[in-house]
Amino acid sequence: MACLRKYFAPLALAMAVLTFSRCAKEPSVSEQENELQLIKSTVNVHFPNAESIKDDGSMWLIAHRQNTSGHSAKPQEESYVEFGYHGELLPVLRSVVYQTTDSLKAHLLGTFAATTHYAPMFSYYHKDYMQAALHTALGGMSVGDSLTVLSASWHAFGSAGATGVPANTPVIFTVKLNEIVANADSALARERRMVEKYVSDYNSNNSPQLVQAVDSTGTPLPGIYVCYIDTVQRNDTVLCAKTGETLNLKYSGYYLRDGFLLDSNIGKDAYKAGWSVDTTSTTSTYQTYYSHTFSKALLSSASIKAFDVALLNIAEGSKVEVVFTSEYGYGAAGTTTNASRPIYPYTPLRFYISFESIQ
Repeated sequence: MACLRKYFAPLALAMAVLTFSRCAKEPSVSEQENELQLIKSTVNVHFPNAESIKDDGSMWLIAHRQNTSGHSAKPQEESYVEFGYHGELLPVLRSVVYQTTDSLKAHLLGTFAATTHYAPMFSYYHKDYMQAALHTALGGMSVGDSLTVLSASWHAFGSAGATGVPANTPVIFTVKLNEIVANADSALARERRMVEKYVSDYNSNNSPQLVQAVDSTGTPLPGIYVCYIDTVQRNDTVLCAKTGETLNLKYSGYYLRDGFLLDSNIGKDAYKAGWSVDTTSTTSTYQTYYSHTFSKALLSSASIKAFDVALLNIAEGSKVEVVFTSEYGYGAAGTTTNASRPIYPYTPLRFYISFESIQ
């Protein structure tokens, strides 16, 4: 559903490779030998105190800053991890940064883009899900630790490379582990706590308030809340959406945790967020309506389920806000459809929706 725009930061595309697939096929033997020679020279000149992680010299530990909080647990397969990431090419090109999750560093490097979401990654931890170098680095860390690693391409972006990373190129990256979540159930519980905390804070300062959403039978739904900002009388069902009808909507979607604008077809919101779009501060929209096929079968909808929940039993012309867990959004796996604003697993969101008309 999220709109793809021409103004996203190219560096962010590398993150999809980091955690949503393993690296590409290994380079040829001669290419590997050339890389190993480059890595060996780099270590000898720039990092004489580095420790080899792989017997063949293809991965090196450059720095390890351990936590002082007493945490000792390490990620286990099928757990989830939240971490910061900063990746660079080799020291001869240390100014070439292919990815950072730190907006301040992006500003200092002159690579900052208003449409890029600079935030820690939240990822499924499994050897078949994430890049081998990253998996190895995180596997030896405890919460609060920070590691800097030099890796050959076949543990990283491989012969395919990535945006900002040429094929068969060694990389240096620093990763800081912020949190370990034991399993999927714990990840969902964590996400629901985020939503409930947001709702509590919101309701203490705002009216109308966010209320727990219900399905078509009136049964409360866990993990999703709706604020009916401006709605037609709820007993007026004449213009309410019916299953199969296509609705014209305006919307703005945000990451719940930090309020960053994820996507919008409302020009004023994009303008305020500093996006480089063809709009002015007084333009209400800069693209056509989002067409949504409504369904009262809330949990079987193929589209974003939160839209169906929020629009249930309200008439055209209504405006709502909806706060929800991934159960009603992009699912437990998230999505990297928009490279500069990926939605990681178990990420709660907030959407403002204006129900303009029924097609």
